[in-house]
Amino acid sequence: MKTFIYAAVLGSVLVSACMTAPGPGMKEGAVPPKLVIKDNAKTWDNTGSFGPVPASLTAKGEQSCATLNTMDAKFMAIGYHSHAMNADGKVFAEGGYYCARK
Repeated sequence: MKTFIYAAVLGSVLVSACMTAPGPGMKEGAVPPKLVIKDNAKTWDNTGSFGPVPASLTAKGEQSCATLNTMDAKFMAIGYHSHAMNADGKVFAEGGYYCARK
């Protein structure tokens, strides 16, 4: 099993949580992922709805996921959804990134 980190970006705010879940799909799903609280951490409820990171957003995704880096773990963007929602159901202006350990 892989442990994934999920991240959503709104301006410079990054929200993340760890859990085991399926990865992003081949395209964005019709039902966008939403942040939920699980085990006292924010995580995505619909990770399979993430599609690939568009080439034009690769650098921004890598920059966002890099904020999760520690000395022992480095992260990269492997998914994106343009209508990812915060815990209140509002769409993140810049979409949300699905980050995974390198």
